[in-house]
Amino acid sequence: MVLPAELINAIKLRAQQRGQSITAYISALARADLDQPAAIAPPLQERLQNLEDRLQRLEQQLSSDSDSDSDSDSDSDSDRVV
Repeated sequence: MVLPAELINAIKLRAQQRGQSITAYISALARADLDQPAAIAPPLQERLQNLEDRLQRLEQQLSSDSDSDSDSDSDSDSDRVV
C-alpha cells in the first residue's frame, strides 16, 4: 500500500512541527487510536535520566556546601573573643 504524496507531505510537516521523527509521530497516532499508553522514546528517556542524575548530584553538592559553610561559621564563632 502506498500513501498519497499529499498525505505523506502532511505527515512530514506535522512531525516536524512537533519535533518528532515521522516514525515517532505515526507511532503516537497509532497508540492514541488503539488506546495504548504513550511511550517515551529511548533517547528521550536516557536524557531524562541524565538530567535527574545531574539534579541529584547538584542537590548533594549544594547540601554538602551548606554543611561546610555552617561548620566554618561555628568555628569562627568559637574563635571570637567577647
